Amino acid sequence: MHIRRLITPRFGYPLVIAMATAGLLAAGCSSQSDIQQLNQNEFTLRGMIASDRQQIDSLQQQVRQLHDQITEMQHGGNATGTSDQLAAANDKISKLQTEVSALQAGLAAQPGAVAMGTTPGAPTMAGGPPPETGAPAVAAPTEPPATWPQELDQEISNAESSRDPGVKLYRSGLKAMKDGKYPLAVAEFTRLQHQYPKSPLVEPADYFAANALYETGKYDQAILEFNDLVMRYPRGRFAAQALLRQAEAFLKMNDRIDARLTLQKLKSDHGGTPQAAAADTMMASLSE
Repeated sequence: MHIRRLITPRFGYPLVIAMATAGLLAAGCSSQSDIQQLNQNEFTLRGMIASDRQQIDSLQQQVRQLHDQITEMQHGGNATGTSDQLAAANDKISKLQTEVSALQAGLAAQPGAVAMGTTPGAPTMAGGPPPETGAPAVAAPTEPPATWPQELDQEISNAESSRDPGVKLYRSGLKAMKDGKYPLAVAEFTRLQHQYPKSPLVEPADYFAANALYETGKYDQAILEFNDLVMRYPRGRFAAQALLRQAEAFLKMNDRIDARLTLQKLKSDHGGTPQAAAADTMMASLSE
């Protein structure tokens, strides 16, 4: 059963996945390949949600920059062409806000998605009212300690003897990670990915870039980067750890549904690993 071919419109994903799941249950189909396909479809959807969130952030940043430009032009007084420039800037803001609204509407339709508000840094859960004042706080799930610092030391050691053409950028990114200069690390790893896309160093660069984004609180972007890594290297050496960290990033955003789905995928695809054991502990705490 080739479910992937059914999924074409981005905002039609939830309905298609639900229909496919219902179809399998009705037919009594329980083959491992069909179950894995459903898991893969759901995981792809989560990655697209993360991509949309990142795009919303980018558009909102453009809107803020345009507002700043308008303020500067208004303070400029009688500069030639100011009126035309203001009109053009306002028109662009209107178009950007329309695009943001369309993306937010699409995200609101996704099950368990976090709808980004117009005020940056104030996400709310889609499909449900905000928590009532005085409601009991939900216990934070148990999260395992990050392992990337230990992995980083090993990669620094390995990079010393590498002759890969992209190793200079890789070493620079690793050093920035070691020094806690996470934005610089992301920049160096991104340059490596763009300049040497076929380098074997791209895989670990993706992983450390995602962790750098996580450490700076950019959970949306970290989710997208972890998702990209797992999609490209599903059996790679960082795949299990990337799924675990992706689930943690979802939890940081209070998205327990997507966190649980990611942990389930981790257990299904990487059973018997230390990360799968950590996923069991996290899922147990999610049920409390």
